[in-house]
Amino acid sequence: MLAVLIAAILFFFLVVGALVFLVCVLIAPLRRYALSAALWCAMWGPSSVAFFLLAGTAAIVEMFITPNGDVGTWHAPRLLAVLGWGYLTIAVFGTAAIATFAAWLHQVLLHRLTFPLFRLYAAMVCAGIGSVFGWCLGWLLVAKEINHSLSLWILGMLLLTVGFGTAAYRASRSLRGKPATNFTWISAEEFHDT
Repeated sequence: MLAVLIAAILFFFLVVGALVFLVCVLIAPLRRYALSAALWCAMWGPSSVAFFLLAGTAAIVEMFITPNGDVGTWHAPRLLAVLGWGYLTIAVFGTAAIATFAAWLHQVLLHRLTFPLFRLYAAMVCAGIGSVFGWCLGWLLVAKEINHSLSLWILGMLLLTVGFGTAAYRASRSLRGKPATNFTWISAEEFHDT
């Protein structure tokens, strides 16, 4: 059951990241930040799981360090009550800091890639975003009990993955932004190379 909960948390933040990506792509001034914004949202998944597992481990450890192995405190652990909002606040700010640093580093590194490499990277990432929507489509088909849902899901997954990847490959120039002006590994010509 824990594995399903962890998978649900991770997938929830992947869906949020995919939706943020779509919003950024649809708003022209935000287009160049679409990949990093999606990464920022997706980073909340692993961080949330890590803090969730840390809190669970603390509850189990508390049960083992109480006198006489008092299992009566299992449903009302004192350690988590002491941590309470402080733990949640630290977890949220820690996750925001980690996600912000990852998105900033991602944005910096994207401007250091040559254009052909960036095109391939954008196509692969966007194909992954398309597959997230493909999984949502598959679960929707199963939930609505539509006939031939498996074959429709496979077809939908294929179309969404290839469609998002192809669209990103073709429109990668608008996802890129302007070349870096300070420390860079590539020239402006390589940045704009087709």
